[in-house]
Amino acid sequence: MSKDTIIHDRRLQTAQAEARKLERSIDRAYSKCETLHSFVQSANWKGSARDSFLSYLDIIKQYHAELKEAAPLQTQALENIDSYKNNFRHHALVRKVKRL
Repeated sequence: MSKDTIIHDRRLQTAQAEARKLERSIDRAYSKCETLHSFVQSANWKGSARDSFLSYLDIIKQYHAELKEAAPLQTQALENIDSYKNNFRHHALVRKVKRL
């Protein structure tokens, strides 16, 4: 069985706007993580607590780097839906079916 895909313009616009916000938020979080990492490395802090914290921060930094890489793909995919809808509407086969 197939299900119809319904794309509501308002919901799509909301999803696009939220994806852009998410992308900016991830960029800010990654930037703050880099700043904190640099600060801790240059700080006058010694010992295993520092090393453990830096290890934890490295994991967080890697996580945010992966999110930072994936977020624009999601945003672009959501923004492409508009052009896909228009291309579909103007496709020769669709026009042919509409004339039936």
